[in-house]
Amino acid sequence: MSDPIPIQARPAQSASSGLNAADLQYMLFRHKWKILACFLLGVAAAAFIYFRNPPSYVTEAKILIRYIQESRPTVAKTEDSDIRTPDTRGENIINSELEILTSLDLALQVADAVGPRNILAAYGGGEDRTRAAVVVRNGLQVEVPRRSNIIRARYRHPDPMIARQVLDALVRTYLERHVAIHQGRGVLDDFFAQQADQIRARLAQTEEEIK
Repeated sequence: MSDPIPIQARPAQSASSGLNAADLQYMLFRHKWKILACFLLGVAAAAFIYFRNPPSYVTEAKILIRYIQESRPTVAKTEDSDIRTPDTRGENIINSELEILTSLDLALQVADAVGPRNILAAYGGGEDRTRAAVVVRNGLQVEVPRRSNIIRARYRHPDPMIARQVLDALVRTYLERHVAIHQGRGVLDDFFAQQADQIRARLAQTEEEIK
């Protein structure tokens, strides 16, 4: 028989060296000023972001573009020459209406209607008309749903009352400008109208001479 192999006794493992409650309390007490400074810094940053970017209120309006009626004088005019309808994809006339709705000229008229002071009150105040118009245009979002003749306009402002007033003035001013552009008469319109009248008179005189 072989001799038995001696078994060596292993030393007991030391206790776990993990952190306990006393160590955590000691670390918190030792770095309490750093922790407090970081907490106050986070509160100050959150307050700065909150007051720098106050919560905004959104108001929405929808404008239906069924057709556009042109009443400008033309030399040769047919029965339906003054009626224009959007195409099936809504990209023919609606894009032009979007340009009118988002133009800076329209924003300036809206700023005058609502008042630059009222618009800029939530952005540091002031009475700059151009700056108020920029705020109006930057807060405006317009979109056309797919396969639709509807323009959806949204306006965002920290003051809910001003948001509603701006959008109301925007829609009203847009409709007035729409009529002025498509049915109004300017200097060039008067010139072309005079030219058309002269051509019609000459044509009538020529017809009389032929007869």
